[in-house]
Amino acid sequence: MSDFVLYGFDGSTYVRTVRMLFMEKGVTYDQVSVDVLKGETHTPEHLRRHPFGKVPALETGGRILYETDAIAEFLEGHFPAPALVPRQLDDRVDMRQWAAVINNYYYQAMIMELAWQRVINPLLQRPVDETVIAAALPKVRHQFSLLEQSLASRTWLVAGPVSYVDFLLAPIMAYVMMTPEGRAIMMDFPNVQRWWDSIQQRESFERTIPERFRHQG
Repeated sequence: MSDFVLYGFDGSTYVRTVRMLFMEKGVTYDQVSVDVLKGETHTPEHLRRHPFGKVPALETGGRILYETDAIAEFLEGHFPAPALVPRQLDDRVDMRQWAAVINNYYYQAMIMELAWQRVINPLLQRPVDETVIAAALPKVRHQFSLLEQSLASRTWLVAGPVSYVDFLLAPIMAYVMMTPEGRAIMMDFPNVQRWWDSIQQRESFERTIPERFRHQG
């Protein structure tokens, strides 16, 4: 058995981020499925791992870590190569800023509003609220425009090699690109398209595509 047990289901963007980080670091782990869509995150057992009933949670060395940013920090500290956190202070601050923006703004508009209505609700055989999608689209377009500016002079979101925030954004963008609205917006932002093409070529991206969505988008 591995020294690391990851709790969460493959459809979670945050779980996928952690899985990608493990693969980029070349570190093995075991995974125990905890399905948000089935309400499994709110069982007493899982609430002992994550008191807010979310995923991922990571068990290692007799302790439980939760929240993706914290897990990423843990992995970077214990497995510094290849580095996924910039060494230069300005670049590291830029990465932290992007992480906060993605977590606080991008996830809400891209996942909870656009993708949830267009992708998840049909999967759950629930009605789609087109008014929610319509309200989300200006926010998503604005978010793309910020990415476009940042990527104008660099390959990845932060100067230098690929970093944590690229793996934080990639699973979110994967859901956006399952929607016709997201694909249409992408056509207007060539720098974001170039980034998207690059991140999809990484083995860690390909190997973590949820099976139920492998042929979508």
